[in-house]
Parts: sequence; C-alpha cells; structure tokens
Amino acid sequence: MQVIKIFGLRSRGTNRIPLFSMSVAAGTPVQADSDIESSIDLNEFLIEHPASTFFAHVAGDNLLESGISDGDILVVDTSAEQQDGKIVVVMLGSDLSVKIYRENNGSPYLQTDKERFIPVKISEGFEFKIIGVVTKVIHSI
Repeated sequence: MQVIKIFGLRSRGTNRIPLFSMSVAAGTPVQADSDIESSIDLNEFLIEHPASTFFAHVAGDNLLESGISDGDILVVDTSAEQQDGKIVVVMLGSDLSVKIYRENNGSPYLQTDKERFIPVKISEGFEFKIIGVVTKVIHSI
C-alpha cells in the first residue's frame, strides 16, 4: 500500500545556495570554473504556485515505472488541473494515496503502474477527492 505523509512548504528566499556559471558535463569532462554566477532558491525551480503547493513524502512502490520510489518527496500543486496520464495525490475515503489519473470515454479512473492492480473507476458513491497534481519528484540516486 502506498502511504503519503504531507508536510509544509518553507517560505521563499530563506535557503539560497550558490549557482556556478559553469555547466556540468554528462559526457566529456569540462574544466572547472569557480565563478559563482548567482545564488538560487530551489523553490524557484521546483514550485510554480507557492500558495497552492505542498510537499508529500511517499511510502510504497506502486509507481516505480512512473519514476516514484519509496522515500521520494513529491511536489504537489493543488491549483493544477488533473488530466489524463497525470499523477495525482488523492483522498480515498480517509486515506491519502498517489495514483495515475486516467480518463476513458469520459469516465475517470485511478491506477498504479502495477498490472496486478485493476484501475479503479471513479463513480457516484465512490468516496474520493483529488488533492493536487504531482509536478516534481525529488529522490536520491
């Protein structure tokens, strides 16, 4: 079972770190340059809508093929609109979970990467609420 733990967002501009003017080569090494171009706040890169964004910690591995692993941190935007194929944080009954939002012939479904789990059709009487759309995933390599 996938479990989501939600935690808040720090205010912007509190944790600025140096951004070097050089690039990092993924192939042939480039000569190091120690010139600091500026400082950045990672919130500027990770968060588009600060007032409607929160972080969630994932426990479980039902979305490995989508790039979400146990222990990852999700950046979730509550103002983003769910669309077919987007990953969403959803309230199912009293539990929070992360699922892939799907639409088939106008009917919404929730699914995981795992073929052993049948997609769940969202219908009347089904207790759910989409909390937000996952916009970024932070994980260790």
